[in-house]
Amino acid sequence: MIGVRSDDWLYRTGWVLVRGFARLVWRLEVHGASNVPLEGAAIIAPNHLSLLDPPLIGCACPRELRFIAKAELFRYGLFSKLIRRLGAFPVERGTADVGAIKTALQFLKDGRAVIIFIEGTRGTGEYLLPPTPGVTLLARQSGAPVVPTAIVGSEQAWRKGAKLPRRAQVKVAFGEPVRYDEVFGSRADREARDAFSALIMERIEALTRQLGRPIPRLPTGAGSAASPTDPVPPRTV
Repeated sequence: MIGVRSDDWLYRTGWVLVRGFARLVWRLEVHGASNVPLEGAAIIAPNHLSLLDPPLIGCACPRELRFIAKAELFRYGLFSKLIRRLGAFPVERGTADVGAIKTALQFLKDGRAVIIFIEGTRGTGEYLLPPTPGVTLLARQSGAPVVPTAIVGSEQAWRKGAKLPRRAQVKVAFGEPVRYDEVFGSRADREARDAFSALIMERIEALTRQLGRPIPRLPTGAGSAASPTDPVPPRTV
């Protein structure tokens, strides 16, 4: 039976409703859900195409998630209370928001799963954007496994600049988890951290190909990844 691992009745209810709606309107397909660890800390690391990505990946994931969300969303009274209740926590974009990093690390320490969009902002679907440092930073400091995750089609479901979403097919795939220390041990140098970020992006790219809608990474020289020594967490939209 399809369901979500959560002790929170509101989260379970929202998960069922959103998933049902997504299957009806966007013909949501979910692949590789068994790759998501159901217990213990985990970092879900997807690409980012649309405002719909958080709820769509949330309802595709078989366990309760904690979401990083831009601080502006927490300035709207009842909406702020709702998203906090459903596991979101704020980050100030473009700043060294150490508080957001500490919050994410604490959730991981408590055995929670945290979702972080590795590109940091929405892309167009033409190319994957260079990775921001948040995923590697949290993976190295927490020891939690990273689940590379791909979403395709959401940029068609709600285009940038559009006032409302529209019908389109959306697919989500979860890849096999990978731990920083299993690849690079105790190394903490720039080369190792950048290589880990690149590895996650390679796996996301491979997942988009498996879903039948390949999104290649930017050509060499078209963009560069931020240094994982930078404590600024990934931006969200």
